[in-house]
Order: sequence, then structure tokens, then C-alpha cells
Amino acid sequence: MSTPSAELLEAVFLYQDEQISRELLYPEFEAILDGFIPFPDFANTTAKAAYIQIDSSLCVTGLVFFLISFDASGMVDRRWNVPLRQLIDATGTGPDMGAGAIRLACYSQCPIAWHQKNLWDPLMDTGNNSFVAIRKAVKSNRLGMVVKPTKREKAKAAPAVKPVVDNAREQEVLEQKLHDHYAQELRDKMAMLIKEQRLRIATLMNQHQAKVHSMQLEHQERALAYQQKFHEYEQQSRDLTERNSALKENLDAQVNKIEGMREYFAHKLKAAQAGEFNQVQLLQENFALEMEAKISAATAELREMLDMREVELFYRHQNETALKEEIVNLKREQQQLLKNSGDQLLERLTKAGINLVTFLPGLGEMAIPLDDIGVYLEDAQAYAAEKAGVSEAIYLSWLEHHQSPCCNAVDPRGHSCGRSITMIETPFEFHPGESDRCSQHQTVVYSKVAERR
Repeated sequence: MSTPSAELLEAVFLYQDEQISRELLYPEFEAILDGFIPFPDFANTTAKAAYIQIDSSLCVTGLVFFLISFDASGMVDRRWNVPLRQLIDATGTGPDMGAGAIRLACYSQCPIAWHQKNLWDPLMDTGNNSFVAIRKAVKSNRLGMVVKPTKREKAKAAPAVKPVVDNAREQEVLEQKLHDHYAQELRDKMAMLIKEQRLRIATLMNQHQAKVHSMQLEHQERALAYQQKFHEYEQQSRDLTERNSALKENLDAQVNKIEGMREYFAHKLKAAQAGEFNQVQLLQENFALEMEAKISAATAELREMLDMREVELFYRHQNETALKEEIVNLKREQQQLLKNSGDQLLERLTKAGINLVTFLPGLGEMAIPLDDIGVYLEDAQAYAAEKAGVSEAIYLSWLEHHQSPCCNAVDPRGHSCGRSITMIETPFEFHPGESDRCSQHQTVVYSKVAERR
């Protein structure tokens, strides 16, 4: 890491609610990084911060807008490693904050690509401008930095020497020099304004892309939820139809049986009409008792079958819960074994500057952090889906579409369409049931959804 010039001062500002809450000299910030000073106010948070290089006249010459994470005790996360001075040395220019164009590193202007996720874009609104707030805070000098007079102030303090113009030629030369000086100054200011507007546009574009990404993710989740509900409703409808058919058949059988019994006893009653009144009454009572007994037996049988089904479901649920807990424990033990067995070697590789890089479909080449190796080895597709910002089901559907971009709609006879379609390059833009259909079957799906509504 490069060392700043001896004439430059270094400071770090910490933010809360988009406002500067702590001002630190760089040695104080290094003490925080070494774990000597905790910050309970920032516990379990990822705070915004700004690394500032300041010249001897309290003018900002370099800025890095970075993110820093704190643990539960308010200490800086030990994995945090952002080369602030290296970023300033390698980055481009920013707006003029009193001493010419500054060196600026932020999310939209990051010279080292893999550190972009650890940076953030400054606010550039009219009423809330990060550059104006930092300039005011530096000028107030609450950190007590040593200030030296600038060249302009020395020039003002020195006695002015009034040049003597001997002739019109010297006056014309002086006017031309003044014209060239102010023209160059105007061009410099215009170039600075153009750079500042480009930075503002890049910041707004990143904010817009982040908003679009969140809206796409929300749309995918809603579409998946609607599809799942649609399938659940279809399955419930099929189950209810089958259950109604079974109940109807059972009811028809019971009705036929009761009708036969009624005809039988009616025949017996007609045959016994010539007998005594007591015999008829006894037959009627026997008929009622037998009917009640048969109905009770049928009801008891159905209740017993229902109770047995509920007991089977209860035991099955208990077995599933136990198996899920056992799977979670086995995965945790496997991840712990992987981590303990390879920690020393992986830490030595990481300290030597060697990164583990793999190729993930839809994401390209990406470095895998030390703490994520166990998760990646356990389920590479789930890890890729998490890094892509989509669910695992959507990622698997997109992966199948990416390997074979064709329409997978199935007609009532069970035949797949197989027509070639345009391949979706990233999982964010993939919508199951829509992106993997040709134009004809997309129209059919929309019409079916409209009819069901």
C-alpha cells in the first residue's frame, strides 16, 4: 500500500442516517481496525464511511467512499480489507473542492473491480450533497489539524507591486495574457463541471439499476408464488373431484342397499298384515333397530378409517421432522469438517494472494471467499442462485433453458413443443412459464389465465 505525501493529512468520517456522525484522524481509525477501540453505536451494522486526504490548507485532495462492517460488540469485522490509499492512487478525478480536481473512488468509479461491492456512491442532490458536507466539516477543523497559509493568501499578504505601463503595446500584451488566463480557467471549470455531471449520471444510473433489479426480483418472486398457488389450486381441485366421486359412489351403494332392505321389510310387513297387531309392531321395531344398527356400524367404520388415516399422517409428519433435523445436523457436521480440514491450507493460500476462482453459469468467473467454500461444495447450484440474486428453483429452470433454449410446453397428448426460442442470458431476466415458451404457447398461457380469472 502506498504512503501519502508528508504534506497531506488523512481523516475518516463515519456516517449515520446519511449524516456525518464521527470524525477521526487516520491513526485513530487504524486503532479501530486493530481492535483497540469499539463503537457500540455501530454494532451489527454496515456503516458508510469516507477516507479523506487533506492538504495543509484544509482543502480536500482525495476521497474514497467505502463501507465498513461491525460485529455485535462494535468491533470492525476482521475480514474487512479495503486498500484505501491504493484506490486513491489508481482512481480517476472528481469535482473541485478548493484545490483542483480531487482523486475520487466510489461505487460508480472504482479502479479495482473486486472492491466495487465495498464502495458506495455519494449523494449529489441540491439540498443533500456529500461533497459539500465533507468540505464544510474539513473547513471547520474539529480534528485540530495543523493549517499552513496557502500560496494565494501569501500573495494577498505580500505588498502589491503596481506594474508601470510604458506604452500601448505592453497594455495589449497584458490584456491578451489576462484573456488567455481566464479562458483557460473557464475551460478548466467547464471540464470539471462535465466530469462532475458524468459522475452524477453514473450514480443515478447505478441507483436506477439497483431499483430495477429489486423490482425484477420482486416480480419473479410474485410470479413464482402465483404459479405455485395455481398448481396447488389445481391439485386441490383434482383431489376434491376424486373425493366427491368416491363419496358419490359410496352414497349410491348405501342408497341401493337401504332401498333393498326397505323393499324386503315392506314385503314382510305386507305378508304379516293378516297376523296379529303385536307381530306387526314387533316387526316395525325390529326394522327400526336393524336400520339404526346398520347405520351406526357404517358410521363407526367410516370414523375408524378416518382416525387411522389421521394417525398415519401424524406419525409420517413426526418421521419427516426427525429426518429433516438429522439432515440439517449432518450438513452442519459436514461443513464443519470441511472447514476444519482445509482452513490452514486455505488461509495460507489467501495470505499468499491466491484466490479460488470458479465459473458459474449466468455469473461468469467469480472468486469464492474462504468462508463460503463449505457452502459452495455442499450445493454449488444453490450457492450460484444466491449470488445471482434469485431462488434456486428459478436458477435451475434458467440453467435448463440456457443449456437447451427451446419451448418446453406440453400439449394434452404429452408431446413437447421443442421449438427454438431466444435464449435468456441472465437468471434475473428469466421468468419460468414465460421465458421458456414460444410466442404461440405464451399466448395460450395468457388466455388460460384470463379464463380462470
